[in-house]
Parts: sequence; structure tokens; C-alpha cells
Amino acid sequence: MNKSRETEGGPMADFEDITGWREELAAFEATDEGRAFFNKYSSWDPKNRAPKLPYETAIHLAGLYFKYPELHEALKKSAAWVAYLDANPDFGRDDEGFDELCPWEDNRTTHDFARWYAMKVRLPYDENNYGAGTSLAKAVANGTLPSLSAPETRAYAGKKYSKHIAFLN
Repeated sequence: MNKSRETEGGPMADFEDITGWREELAAFEATDEGRAFFNKYSSWDPKNRAPKLPYETAIHLAGLYFKYPELHEALKKSAAWVAYLDANPDFGRDDEGFDELCPWEDNRTTHDFARWYAMKVRLPYDENNYGAGTSLAKAVANGTLPSLSAPETRAYAGKKYSKHIAFLN
């Protein structure tokens, strides 16, 4: 299905066919290797954070959300939810209607896809470093950023996610 190939920045995978990604992720998570991979670092413990994700890798992940219809739909709904929460800062988890409005499955899809992507590229996983790529995709989907390739996106990423992503060039 997805054959790995080596690149200068580390292992990369072929993302032309993502068929079965959920099942592949679930199978990996059920192994000792998978549990160790996903539990090695903690976004909550500043002393045990994963190394920064290269900016190019974050952008590659973000681009995949636009490439596949299922992911794109989930991204749009998750992005709309982010925009809604930004527009309603006092609306929170304890408010009536939160659970009905929140696109739980779409949020899970974008989160799980980032985990699968991490598994495929085999760069250290931390929810925050891969989450930066997902957040950039949501910012483009919401019109906050013009495109993933725009200079504004790189500047925005540097300002907002410098703790989680690295700019190698």
C-alpha cells in the first residue's frame, strides 16, 4: 500500500493512496511499537516534548487534508467549529448545545489522520507538533491564510507555532 522512501529530512511515505488508513493506524496503535511511538513524548510535560516538526512536513500534512474528499470535508467542519469558537469566546464545554454543535467525528478524523501521518513519516509524535500542521490547514480553510504556499502562511506559522515546528530553510 504505502511504501516508505528515504529523503534528506528523514523517512517519507508515499501518500498517493491512503485507502485503509484508519485500519492501519488502529493496527499500529495496538502494537507495543505503536504504543511506544505515540507515548514517547508528552505535549503536557515541557521536559519531555517531541523535537520540533520540520515546517515542510507540517505543510505536507496540511496539504493532504485538501487532497482527499473525506479529509477535506472533515477539515472544513472542524475549521468551521474553530471559527465558531473564536467568534464566541464565552461558549464552552459546559454550555448547553456544545455537544450537539461540536463536530466530534470530524475532529476525530483530522486528529487521527495526523497520527496516521506521523506513523507513516516516523518523525517523533507530539499532538502539538502535528497539530500545528492541522491548524494551518484549518486557517487556510477558514480564509485566515490565503494558501499553504503563501509567504503569509510561513510567517504566521513562525509566529504562532515556533514552539512546535522548525524552519530548516
